[in-house]
Amino acid sequence: MIQRFAFLWYTGRGTKPSGRVWAKKLGIRHTWLQKLVRQIQSDPTEMCRDVQRCGNPTFAEPICAQERTRQMMENGGLRGSRVARIAKFLARKD
Repeated sequence: MIQRFAFLWYTGRGTKPSGRVWAKKLGIRHTWLQKLVRQIQSDPTEMCRDVQRCGNPTFAEPICAQERTRQMMENGGLRGSRVARIAKFLARKD
């Protein structure tokens, strides 16, 4: 989904926000946005196929994805982060 947002930004016409602003809206680092744009530049046909298959992204999609991730974490469907596991382990030792 983030790749499709990067493609949308890269191919946008007219006035568009800077890469830093766009990345901040997406919740990613601008350096990652730059990396995605370089990948798009090297093989744009792959990204075009993906956009044709999935359509243009909407800003509601990341919100829905975050909510699903939160629910999966609560239900034990996802592992926690490495940092959280280490903190939990250290808390047990004390």
